Amino acid sequence: MSDKSYNPQITLSLSREQHWTLHHVLLDQIEHESMAEEPTRVDPPSIEVYQSFETLDTGKTVFTIAQLKAMQTILAEYHHSTMWWEIERSQLEELLYCISDRIEQHQTAPPAD
Repeated sequence: MSDKSYNPQITLSLSREQHWTLHHVLLDQIEHESMAEEPTRVDPPSIEVYQSFETLDTGKTVFTIAQLKAMQTILAEYHHSTMWWEIERSQLEELLYCISDRIEQHQTAPPAD
């Protein structure tokens, strides 16, 4: 089994606004731990969140399934939040749909030979 089939790279097609919103959400998640009064009581983001942020920060949009799933979880949390994310709710919803759709496409795709 090749590395590509085991850990496929999946490209997201993001508008400039989606790219910025996703970057902002991931950065907020990363900073949440560092700004907590008691960081030991806050679960740190997964390595996939850091990797996804770094990918977006370099202007790229190619991710692994694990990274997409980490982003999906965070976007769902922010989408359902009653905090100040209300302004970006439609953008969060679009991103959540886009990422969920790419994950589903990958999971239902026939295995490559």
